[in-house]
Amino acid sequence: MGSSGNEYRLLLPLIPALLIVPLMALAGVESVDAAFLIVLAPFIAFPIILVTGQIYNGNTTWKNTLKEGGVIGLSALLVSLSTAVWVLVDYLRGAREISKEAGGRQASSWIDWISFDVLQSDYTMTTERIIGVGVWIDSITLMLLFVATFLCFLICWFSLGYMNTDPINEDRNHRFYAEFVLFAMGMFGMVLADNFLWLFIFWEIMGLCSYLLIGFYFWKESAAYAAKKAFLTTRVGDVFLMVGILVLYDIYGSLEFSVIFSDPSIGGTVDSDKLFWALLMLFIGAVGKSAQFPLHVWLPDAMEGPTPVSALIHAATMVNAGLYLVARMVPFVDVGNYGVAGLEDLGLIVAYIGGITAFMAASIAFVQNDIKKVLAYSTMSQLAYIFTGLGVSLWFYNHGKEDAAVLVFGGSMFHLFNHAMAKGMLFMASGSVIHEVHHAHDHLDEGGDHDHHDFDPQDMRNMGGLASKMPVTSAAMMIGSMSIIGIPLIGGFWSKEAIVAKTWKASLDYEPLLMGPAILVLITAGMTGFYMSRMWLMTFAGEPKHEVVEHVHESTPWIKEPLVILSVISALGGFGLAVLGVVKWLAKPYKYDLGTNGEPILDRVIYELEHAFLPDDPNLRIVGWTTIFLSLVVGPIFAARIHGGALKEGHSSNPLVSWLVWLSGKFGSQDATEISNSTLAEALENRLYFDYYYELALSKTVIPLSEVAAWFDKKIIDGIIKRVESNSSLGSFQIRRATTGRASDYVLMVAVGMLSVFLLSLGVSG
Repeated sequence: MGSSGNEYRLLLPLIPALLIVPLMALAGVESVDAAFLIVLAPFIAFPIILVTGQIYNGNTTWKNTLKEGGVIGLSALLVSLSTAVWVLVDYLRGAREISKEAGGRQASSWIDWISFDVLQSDYTMTTERIIGVGVWIDSITLMLLFVATFLCFLICWFSLGYMNTDPINEDRNHRFYAEFVLFAMGMFGMVLADNFLWLFIFWEIMGLCSYLLIGFYFWKESAAYAAKKAFLTTRVGDVFLMVGILVLYDIYGSLEFSVIFSDPSIGGTVDSDKLFWALLMLFIGAVGKSAQFPLHVWLPDAMEGPTPVSALIHAATMVNAGLYLVARMVPFVDVGNYGVAGLEDLGLIVAYIGGITAFMAASIAFVQNDIKKVLAYSTMSQLAYIFTGLGVSLWFYNHGKEDAAVLVFGGSMFHLFNHAMAKGMLFMASGSVIHEVHHAHDHLDEGGDHDHHDFDPQDMRNMGGLASKMPVTSAAMMIGSMSIIGIPLIGGFWSKEAIVAKTWKASLDYEPLLMGPAILVLITAGMTGFYMSRMWLMTFAGEPKHEVVEHVHESTPWIKEPLVILSVISALGGFGLAVLGVVKWLAKPYKYDLGTNGEPILDRVIYELEHAFLPDDPNLRIVGWTTIFLSLVVGPIFAARIHGGALKEGHSSNPLVSWLVWLSGKFGSQDATEISNSTLAEALENRLYFDYYYELALSKTVIPLSEVAAWFDKKIIDGIIKRVESNSSLGSFQIRRATTGRASDYVLMVAVGMLSVFLLSLGVSG
């Protein structure tokens, strides 16, 4: 494995990747025109890694210096990241110059792909149409693009330690890194796409790669099943997405954002009912991709893939795609900017799906013992928060209440940022735990029989006390958990507060039907505090629950650096960006700049603190403090009473977490055996039986229909073809028998034929 110092010399190939952006800038290339590099770099890296890996698999240089393609993938992702940062910086520097008419957007066309004329119903040809590929850049694009490129780079970095030090992955990692960069390319392309056609193409590339990565350990039946389940479930949503895109084309005659978003109402002529169904189809596609109820069943099983894949899907790419798609619906409903009135029901549907999913996923997370599955259900729940916020913002926009819509929409997209940073770090931290526990188990089991053959390194019931063994990982997971819970002043608090507050404001002041999602997200706040605290305490607090834990060491290179970076961002980034006005900037970049706008920084800090803790509306003040009480006090204390405890005597922990370990042991001990053995707990452990009922429905409907279709194909379609083939063979055989080769026989046949025709003509004329 080598020392860290020896390992990090392998980063030298990254220097040329770092020079590409400065050289292009010096050459006078505009950042928007260079944005194609974000997609092109991983696209080129994909075949290089795959082909080179096949040729040099097992070669020492390939394994130890290039990390079986990992260094190549890291270089490509660095090009994408540096280009994305270049575009972001240029956009921010020129944001004041972007006119209101442009909507804060910049567009650049790379390729005019296909030119064609369209035949209309009156048999005339339309003017030439061009399907091109380009970029569409606004604040949402840039935020999600930075999240994707930054996290993909860090996860790839993490993978160099996680994947390349596990013997099970040896000589297979080239396939992993090739699929990794292709997956990243799909996300980058989807975010940058300037039309719905290319958005859909890159969307499907992600779907394909998710199948490959989740099923990376394809020889395991569970992994193969999980990959198929993810692929087929998301395809259900994708069918609806495709239908929605076709309906949009029927309405607008184009799929280009620049055409559609310039005037989504087409001068008030768009049928709101038809547009509603188109947007609803798009939303169902988003539900499938982002694992929301009822198409959520694939995400927990996706944990069968390697931990970097889990981090990639949950934080950087796939699940955020659905949120991005819903965010793109805002121009359609924004009646203050040429949107279409009468679409408020769409917002209600989105909000209710979000609220239901948030509560359901948090409930199931209560009883999970697999550390990755706790995080998987946490992802579903937190994404549901964002869907709820987006639904409320769509409702506000469609009623012309722009000020409220801006705050909740911006807060929702800000929560996407905070969640991605925290969840990416949490999955990598869980991977660090799993990796080191697994190595400790292998080391302990080597050369002797310790009866550890059924040991599960992901089961938190086998952990405990790891705060003394893994100081960096324990601190990182604590900060990430605090951000997800919404602990005041930590990352996710600043965005979750906006979602909960504005959902309640909408329900109390405008639409009583929104009370349902408002109550669900409020209750979920306390539930999040419980299951995230439970996860940390079961893993890091108390005494070791298995002898393997005694042999754990935090020593693998490449793993700790991403955890430190994301810990700093999760701890400080949320507050810093809130002070800079990121919420309003994400919603309306042409009206609000990202920065202090000349105000003293202290004034901005005081404003944000007052807005969060002491809002003018007394109802929101009550809601805010109730949320803080549930997430900060109720949930963590209940978790500490059941799972807390001091470390083993003689063991100590990182000062950053020692206070938490000490505090967890001060709330007494509560026996939860009766609750854990209850019918409700059993139902939650079985995921509320969704999988069972889905499989039952399939066995009663889809499978019988497929069997009928197979019978029809075999007996009718195939049967007719085979009968025609048989008759043709028989006829040709008879013809061959009649064909003797003698001229006299041919003359006789011609004579008989002519006579028959003559007699037939006489009969007809008569």
